[in-house]
Amino acid sequence: MSSAQLEALERKEELERDPLRQKLGSPLQAGARILNFALGSKDKAVLALSSHQAKTANLDSLQLAKGAAKHTGPVTAVALLNRDYNGSQIALSASWDKSIRMWPVDNPQHTLAVFSGHADFVKCLAVHPTLPLVYSGSADKSIMYWKLPESSELMANCDTPPTINPVKTIKGQHTGQIYALCIDPVSADVLYSTGSDASIRAWNAQTGAAIHSDDMEQWFIPRGEHKTNVFDCKVTENTLWTASADKTAIGWDVETRAADLVLEHDASVNAVLPIPQAGIVATGVHGGVIYIWKVNSGSPEIIREIHAHTDDVTCLQAAGRKFYSSALDGTLRTWDIKDIVDFTGGMEYIPAELEALKQPSAKPKDNLAKASNSALTEEEERELAELMSDLDDM
Repeated sequence: MSSAQLEALERKEELERDPLRQKLGSPLQAGARILNFALGSKDKAVLALSSHQAKTANLDSLQLAKGAAKHTGPVTAVALLNRDYNGSQIALSASWDKSIRMWPVDNPQHTLAVFSGHADFVKCLAVHPTLPLVYSGSADKSIMYWKLPESSELMANCDTPPTINPVKTIKGQHTGQIYALCIDPVSADVLYSTGSDASIRAWNAQTGAAIHSDDMEQWFIPRGEHKTNVFDCKVTENTLWTASADKTAIGWDVETRAADLVLEHDASVNAVLPIPQAGIVATGVHGGVIYIWKVNSGSPEIIREIHAHTDDVTCLQAAGRKFYSSALDGTLRTWDIKDIVDFTGGMEYIPAELEALKQPSAKPKDNLAKASNSALTEEEERELAELMSDLDDM
């Protein structure tokens, strides 16, 4: 290990020992890198872990439930359905093993069905809010539509889970891996896709046909607006938000495809979360910092920074008055939206009850990004590059 790697490793270990970071955001310790998560009912979340498992977590007790849905590769994405099995909400987990597994949240070892069809790692999932449809994106450059089995089918095959085949495959449009899918929450008619080719495309959420604008031109944002990999997308009523390794998060007008808001960062942006009711957008970056942007008036500006994670942020999700963040440091953290927006103690968010834990000798935030990768062995760096896909050669 080089001297630079040793120095970065020492810095990362120092951050992990920081008593403030050990408390900030009430961290839930997953015991493995968290690559993605989904929020469920009854204060539950489902975690996608690098340890080849998906696990259920209790957000109230900050404990992991016993048992796990097991794959033969890292679990890269999870989603929750608006339906249940024997009184338990149903989860989906997608993996490097090219499969998607369906299982009850209260009994993750029990596989209800296996979705099979992708020829490479499954990278992302999306669920239709009202129809029995699930969508997946893969390193094989395809998007697949899946019809969920009826409850009676699951009950009839309780000993041998059925294999589900896709009802629609979209291939040949994206020229790179599919990293993110999101569906319009208002009309639920449009599915957006993006990935390593840095383009953004739109599809009919029921048929898979390409969406066309009023002038009959296909809805399409080409590479160039984003310069490289796009890792995340979220859509609100009239704005599509994307997060990219080109160090920007962009808010697009879904009608005109214009980049209305561009949030520039000093590091790769891995996750984006619009919170329109508060007039803010949260972004999570390489190195672990979370930025809170005010976007509801004038030029966007950072109003808050959260220095809690000690490694790359991987996912941001909101529910009610809270939002949640996960990272490669193996923690899931909880944030009160109003508390962060109304905070008057400066740019860096540190609740008053934790102020006494602040380390006066803390180094600048830029060191976080430096520590994140260089502290790893060569083998671990390759693994991290695969997990985050931020070194994909276009």
